Amino acid sequence: MRNREVSDLRETTLGQVLKRRSTRAKASDPLLSVTAERGVILQEHSGRRDSSSADKSLYLAVNSGDIVYNTMRMWQGVSGLSVHSGIVSPAYTVCTPTSDVNPEYMARVLKHPGMVARFYRASQGLVSDTWNLRYTELAKIPVTLPSLPEQRRISEILDTVDDQLDAAGRFLNKLAVGRRAAVHDAMRNALDELDRVQVSQVDGLIGKREGAWEFCTLGVQLKGIQAGNSPNLEARPAKDGEWGVLKVSSVGRSGFHQDENKVVDDVSLIDPSLEVRVGDLLMTRANTPELVGMTCVVDRTRPGLMLCDKTLRLQLRPEAGSHRFVNELLSSTQVRRQIEVAATGTSGSMKNISQGAIRRLVIPWATGEVQENIVRLVEAHDLGMRSTAAEVMKLRWMKQALMDDLLTGCVRVPVAP
Repeated sequence: MRNREVSDLRETTLGQVLKRRSTRAKASDPLLSVTAERGVILQEHSGRRDSSSADKSLYLAVNSGDIVYNTMRMWQGVSGLSVHSGIVSPAYTVCTPTSDVNPEYMARVLKHPGMVARFYRASQGLVSDTWNLRYTELAKIPVTLPSLPEQRRISEILDTVDDQLDAAGRFLNKLAVGRRAAVHDAMRNALDELDRVQVSQVDGLIGKREGAWEFCTLGVQLKGIQAGNSPNLEARPAKDGEWGVLKVSSVGRSGFHQDENKVVDDVSLIDPSLEVRVGDLLMTRANTPELVGMTCVVDRTRPGLMLCDKTLRLQLRPEAGSHRFVNELLSSTQVRRQIEVAATGTSGSMKNISQGAIRRLVIPWATGEVQENIVRLVEAHDLGMRSTAAEVMKLRWMKQALMDDLLTGCVRVPVAP
């Protein structure tokens, strides 16, 4: 067995190991985008409209192996190692790692929270919308590095965790697809009927029966819709014992996020009637086109969180049935089509749906045993998804702990001499 050694750490600066490159691009090369979560990707895979300039004479060339960062969002850690060759707008900074560092290792160093905090302090500008981290400032930031072999070994260790995270994430996605398919199959007759008509003609289905289902408006099943308030509050979330007002981001595709709130620092703003409770059915009144009208059932929540003006509580008639059943209806593609058409607003990035439009949504309705069977089906699938999601969260915590230890030099990795 060969002996393994721990190398000395060396002190340097980012400018010594990341050299800025400002080569002008060829307009015919593929356009790249830098994201916070996915790093450097092809713009066509970003899911966003291409808003790049027609004149790309000032765009920058990116080679595979370059590290690219968003000059105005580096204080949020928006950077990545590119595996593509392409072009980026002048809003990005392109850096080439020197031969004495491992590019994968350096890309991870730039994403570490401690380093991102340094980027925050080094960014310049009057307000956050104009903050930017110029290369001249990034170049001054100190960094402590192990030897190149140790950098490579650390990258391999973190790559292994990333592979496990990717596999768990793919499995979770498969479970989500299976859940949607199972719920759709349980509602197939009614949802297929909605599929056969244009949104403008769904009113013609009201009163029609399809097996165990009858079409009606959502308003028929509602006792009321309750909205909250959105006073001007401090951005931090409420601590234990404090009251808070939910942010619109508290209602998401993955359910209710209780940490998405703002602390209430004025007791006169506290209204217990607006407090969110377990079992509530919530809907976003205003959001992006993809998320407006999004619903969720509150599975758990801490005390003292109140509705905001963009988050509605849908209150069913006591005899109507289950909030979870209604949540599945409102989350279906067929009803989401109605919501997207009913949403209004001149801004392409923010839409609103009125309480009247919510009440007029046409839904297939079933009572008793049909509702109960669908709810049991949903709960069985959700149980498996929660278990897998918990494993994903554990892996993320493990990855962060490893990054804290390995990228800061707190824990050293012996390598062969």
